[in-house]
Amino acid sequence: MLPITDLLSCTEPIDEFESLSPEQQHHAKTYTTGLVAASNKTVAGIAREVIPAQGKRAVNKFLTEYDWDEDQVNHERLEELQKHGETRWSQDGYIILDDSVNHKTGKELPGVGRFYDHAEGETVWGQNLVYAFYADEKTAYPLAFRLYDDDDDRTKYDLAREIITELEDEVGVPADTYLMDSWFTHDSNLIDHIESYDKDWIGPLRSNRQVTYGGEEIRVDALAERIDTVEREIDDETYKIWTQKRSVSELGEVRLLIAEKVTEEEDDENPVRYFASNKIGAPSEHLIRSYSFRWPVEVFFEDSKQDLGFGDCEVRDEGGASRHWHLQMLAYSLLRLGPESSASGTQCSKASSIQVQLEYALKEAVYNLFSWVRDHPKQALDELMEEIEHLFLHSDGSDGSKGWYL
Repeated sequence: MLPITDLLSCTEPIDEFESLSPEQQHHAKTYTTGLVAASNKTVAGIAREVIPAQGKRAVNKFLTEYDWDEDQVNHERLEELQKHGETRWSQDGYIILDDSVNHKTGKELPGVGRFYDHAEGETVWGQNLVYAFYADEKTAYPLAFRLYDDDDDRTKYDLAREIITELEDEVGVPADTYLMDSWFTHDSNLIDHIESYDKDWIGPLRSNRQVTYGGEEIRVDALAERIDTVEREIDDETYKIWTQKRSVSELGEVRLLIAEKVTEEEDDENPVRYFASNKIGAPSEHLIRSYSFRWPVEVFFEDSKQDLGFGDCEVRDEGGASRHWHLQMLAYSLLRLGPESSASGTQCSKASSIQVQLEYALKEAVYNLFSWVRDHPKQALDELMEEIEHLFLHSDGSDGSKGWYL
């Protein structure tokens, strides 16, 4: 990877964060620049590739020793997003509850253990984070997270309730509706907590949930075999739909929706989906359209893991790991505030992947390097080459080391 000679312009809002001192602002801008543009997004990688980083010790101290409050930084991040129309939240938006697993190999990392990874369909060794995420038609970004630890008495449901309390009592996110997967819909206490704030919710049910029908309690998948569905067109898609107000185990009276997407391809698998919501009077079209807003959180996890160092933190200190994930959310949000189009003028939906903004940032890093070489005399260029010597192969391996390659 080429050296990063200057901090990315997208990090400039950090200069307004009152929770950070000027020195800490510099380190935060360095770290987020590294998360966006460095090829290696660990502490060592960022310190090695980002020239303004001032060395690995300085980056590590900022992450694990400096006195700053990551929760305050997170609140200031969200406040910054509300200053811009394209990222401002509203009542019509959605809060998504979900969790993600970072695959790991180390045994001494915070919260590490064996967790079921829904994306992989198997149990893996890693770290499990519970997230709240905001999405609407124009934007999408993370709100808050908690690290789940098997050694902690708190369950993932407890962590989700903590996040909801923070968002409702401290942050004041106005979105009226929570979306979640079947794991979170399973917990009635979590549902009650959402409703205690007069908020709505929509979530899928597992096929074995009990539903009252015809005076008896039966599994929801057994109910699907008894009812007659009606075909409806929703956003150019055809669905077979049945919906009624029904009593579901542990949830009480809810709007129950059974839906199956119809396709012309015989090989396509479109299993029947079962949804529940406290929006008793909501039409099926509204529930299906609303639940589609859960997809951006999956895009966030994919973008973050592939491009923003979501799982690259190897810090054994729990506070340092938490700061890494908070700074990763900050980097993601700063990209959301970046240019709305690529250099060629192609428009990019703010609620979609951040690939266009990421490409723009990487081009800026290359431009900064070329500008540095052009604007400095040869003596300064020689000094730069001395600084980045470690980016090149400097060992033939005879001493047992592998050396570094560009």
